[in-house]
Amino acid sequence: MRRAVRFSLCLALAVAGLFGMCSPAIATDGPDVGGECRIVDLRSGTCSVHVSVPGGEGAPDTDGIPVGYGGSDGGSADSEDGSPCFFEAPAHVWLGPWGQHGVDCVSEYGTWAQDLGCYLSPMDPQPPAGDPAWAGHEPGDGAVYECVNPLAPNLNQVVWLATPPEVVNAPAPGVVARQAVAQMSLRAIEIGAAPPPGAMAVVGVPVWLWVADPGATTFGENTATASVGGVTVTATARASEVRWDLGDGTTTSCGAGTPYEPHFGGSPSPDCGHVFTRESGFEPGGAYTVTASTTWVVDWAGAGQTGTITLDPLVAELQVVVAEGQVLVS
Repeated sequence: MRRAVRFSLCLALAVAGLFGMCSPAIATDGPDVGGECRIVDLRSGTCSVHVSVPGGEGAPDTDGIPVGYGGSDGGSADSEDGSPCFFEAPAHVWLGPWGQHGVDCVSEYGTWAQDLGCYLSPMDPQPPAGDPAWAGHEPGDGAVYECVNPLAPNLNQVVWLATPPEVVNAPAPGVVARQAVAQMSLRAIEIGAAPPPGAMAVVGVPVWLWVADPGATTFGENTATASVGGVTVTATARASEVRWDLGDGTTTSCGAGTPYEPHFGGSPSPDCGHVFTRESGFEPGGAYTVTASTTWVVDWAGAGQTGTITLDPLVAELQVVVAEGQVLVS
């Protein structure tokens, strides 16, 4: 009720040409910027927001402005996958902040209307018959709503709607990010090893391990963009580590590793290797099963929000036969 009274007062002030006295109307508190009109007050027919160049003298400090508002029954800008609702701040309008900003789909201000860029809640009480807010309609034919944008109060207005607003029905940006990941065709690495697959390793002699094909689909970086339901997200995936299970009870974590070259001789790998301490004859199949599990981390950005997804590891295997040194000599 208090908010409705405040809006009625705001509208009266707007008609009197005193719109800037009502709310933190950034465009009217600063210098007279002139230029193209971006927002017209529906009640007075006068311009309330003009085009300007961002960052000019008197431009507002946008640091610390919150993104999500209140608890919501719809998408939340603070959830792991973000919110499907976002505010697209008009470009070159002197009101901060600019660009996209994720918002809760439902908040204390009402239900977010993506097309209007504001929260909608019915005015209480509704305006009397004949009020310009009805836009030519009669009371009972739809309703008049307060259109509130906490990020940009200069966009606040009243609107007539034939039907109540519905919560935005679109996927959260984190969900769309997974669609982008699906386009990347990520796969497990090809294991590089010395001795090479099929050759016999020796107890006490260093084994070298590395990623034999560190490309976009096996190690990154890999970037893709997906759009679903009006939400566009760009995701960038990188392999954060390769975890090796050597099959003999030991594990190690590496990056891409260093490919072996003959001039290295019997020296150990500088960053990814292993030394077996017993032969593999007692293992199933007479070999150690070495597995390389690659963990991918995906950073995504879209709808004015960012997030990180850690994917399930992609696993490659290699059978390594290890013999005692004296067996090879005999």
